[in-house]
Amino acid sequence: MKEHIPPFLLQPFSDGPRKEETGRVRTSYVNRGIEVAASVLRTGFLQWETASQRGFFQGLDSRIKVLFLIFFVIIVSLKKTVFPEIIIAVFLLGLALVSRLDLWKHYRKILVLSFIFGFLLTLPSALNLFSPGDFWGPVYHFERQKQWGPIYLPGEIGFTRQGLQRLSLLTLRVMNSLSISFLVLASTPFMELIKALKIFRVPDVFLLTITLAYKYIFIFVQTVYDLHLAKKSRLTGPESSPEVRKWASGRMAFLFKKSQYQCEEVFRAMTARGLSDTVKLLPLSPLKSKDYWAGSGLILLGLILILL
Repeated sequence: MKEHIPPFLLQPFSDGPRKEETGRVRTSYVNRGIEVAASVLRTGFLQWETASQRGFFQGLDSRIKVLFLIFFVIIVSLKKTVFPEIIIAVFLLGLALVSRLDLWKHYRKILVLSFIFGFLLTLPSALNLFSPGDFWGPVYHFERQKQWGPIYLPGEIGFTRQGLQRLSLLTLRVMNSLSISFLVLASTPFMELIKALKIFRVPDVFLLTITLAYKYIFIFVQTVYDLHLAKKSRLTGPESSPEVRKWASGRMAFLFKKSQYQCEEVFRAMTARGLSDTVKLLPLSPLKSKDYWAGSGLILLGLILILL
């Protein structure tokens, strides 16, 4: 009996670009977005690992760390010159070192956010349009001065020394504030932080909102990642851009409906278990002698920074 092989099995598979032909394999924006979402999930679990390490800040009571957060953020906001902000930045770097944090992962997020929200957003304030003073460098030159009603444009637009000082101050303020916040978050378990906020009379509604939002973020990211893996397991080749956009929009609608349904289910479950508007948490352990010494030292350093 003569064997008959279907023609499509004899044809080589060429559905999609090869790495040797194109130089690199293209990745869709959906894949990149899902990878970012997965990194958010991993970073969240990594916070528990860094908070359980043996370090200076990890060994302190959460109440001391909350006081440190409030006190030093106020100090950072009060400083009006660049030099004290630099000293505070060096001091926070030292705290990160003695707390045994991964400096690259810790400061990578801080520097990116500081560049976006501290440098880029306040960059126009360094121009002579907003900060008159000693002209430092030109950016754009007009043939003559222009004025449209109350708006006045000089013949030459550029940076001023006073504007650059203001830009540096604002950028350092944002960076130091983020450094303080990330240091406390990376060295404190989430529930310990909630207990400390409860002791400082933070409203229970606010604590409930933070707790549920924090928990649901990981559930949401895990759901997105599972949907993406389920879709990839059914693919045999690359997708076109319209198909990717159609899938992304459909998953957005699905997740919106799922979040509404899950919110109702969680509320019913909490009501069935006796939900009340009062948050009841186990009390924190008494402060130790090292907590008193560390708190006194941080307050003393903060007072010295205020006098600078």
